[in-house]
Amino acid sequence: MALEPYSLVELRTDRYQDRGTFIGAVGTILEAYEDGTYEVEFSHEDGTTIAWFAVSQDEIQPFIENHLVSIPSQKESA
Repeated sequence: MALEPYSLVELRTDRYQDRGTFIGAVGTILEAYEDGTYEVEFSHEDGTTIAWFAVSQDEIQPFIENHLVSIPSQKESA
């Protein structure tokens, strides 16, 4: 599975909960590295960044639109 930059992907692990993401979080690939890892940015609906970090290929899958998971903004959760 070779994913392209700017593709939407879905996170398949809770490994990054300490960074504000969880299984099902949707992110955008910023960079695809030669070693098979991807730099992915996760954002709130309003476009503010939650986090970005490198993930391995087995930690993400292509995003399927009907599985959209919304991460509430800090304003909504307060």
